Amino acid sequence: MQWDSVIDFPGRVAAIVWTVGCNLRCPFCYNGELVLPDRTVSVPRLAPEGILEELARRTGFLDGLAITGGEPTLQADLAEFLTEVRALGLQVKLDTNGTNPQVLEGLLSRGLVDYVALDVKAPFPRYPELTGIRRDVSGQVQDSIRLLAQSGVDYELRTTAVPGISGEDLREIARSIRGAKRYVLQPFFVPPGKELIQPDWAARPHLTERELFQLAEELNRIVPCHVRA
Repeated sequence: MQWDSVIDFPGRVAAIVWTVGCNLRCPFCYNGELVLPDRTVSVPRLAPEGILEELARRTGFLDGLAITGGEPTLQADLAEFLTEVRALGLQVKLDTNGTNPQVLEGLLSRGLVDYVALDVKAPFPRYPELTGIRRDVSGQVQDSIRLLAQSGVDYELRTTAVPGISGEDLREIARSIRGAKRYVLQPFFVPPGKELIQPDWAARPHLTERELFQLAEELNRIVPCHVRA
């Protein structure tokens, strides 16, 4: 839990809560302690009631709550928790991999989210290769993108330029999401003290921040695009 941030929820001061558990096994992920069952056991859990109490104390300072992971849509009580957050007068940002469109649709229909950041991990044909699971979930992700486009809720689609993602991959993604509200490119990095799910990926070549800025200018002709450095 982080009790204040000015960068995770665009235009707002927000607390951040991380959920444990993910249905993907992306080899380049550095949050293994939130993803891998053998590591999640060591992560301290906070009771939802305690989080809500602390949020209530901070409502004069905070604008909202960003909920991330892991994959938040795996949490069975997510809608109930967000209902309580909204009752405090706080706005909600959801980070998601988009693989649970039914859950996302329920949150949108109940008005429980104000901003959604959906990760597009790779060009859709490459999803099985870069998500670390055998099942192809790209269809569910595309369903979630369509839901966001029709919802009226503010949102972004974003791709981290991890090892293995090329400029042509980003062009293909941009073409496949043409009409989206915004597309955000993020440089790949490994925070100090973190280890990737597959550590050897850290040494693999990847697009540089400079290359991403150059690509963003090009992709902006397809879909509104910028780099979050």
